Amino acid sequence: MSRVDSVIIRETIYVAVISLILSLLMQGVFLVIGQWNITVLWGNLLGLAAGICNFFLMALTVQHSVGLEEKDARTKVRFSMSARMMLLFAVAALGALLSCFNIAAVLIPLLFPGIAAKLRPLFNRWMEGGEIESEGTNECSGREL
Repeated sequence: MSRVDSVIIRETIYVAVISLILSLLMQGVFLVIGQWNITVLWGNLLGLAAGICNFFLMALTVQHSVGLEEKDARTKVRFSMSARMMLLFAVAALGALLSCFNIAAVLIPLLFPGIAAKLRPLFNRWMEGGEIESEGTNECSGREL
């Protein structure tokens, strides 16, 4: 088994941090609307762990698929997607069946890794000081960048 690429580790940490921030915001919303109880916390932790695990396993599958024949890579990615969706379904079912979890607090954090991925370009731009680094010329104007 090969090592986990440092990019996967870095991106998983990024997704985990953004997801944790969003989870804290969600806890605050439940508190403000007067619906917070311990089941919200437990549900949030379950959904957060499942969402981050799903992201990590997806990235690991992509890493292991690089370099494979196209057909083999496609098969591996499809199998991984099916297995990960079954895992998420099991988490959702667990959250719905056990009274120690708030179902909304289980399901909402499953969306947080996707939100984190969509925020990544904005985060990158902010880290670079608002400028997008590019080399060469601008094809539209012909000016040096």
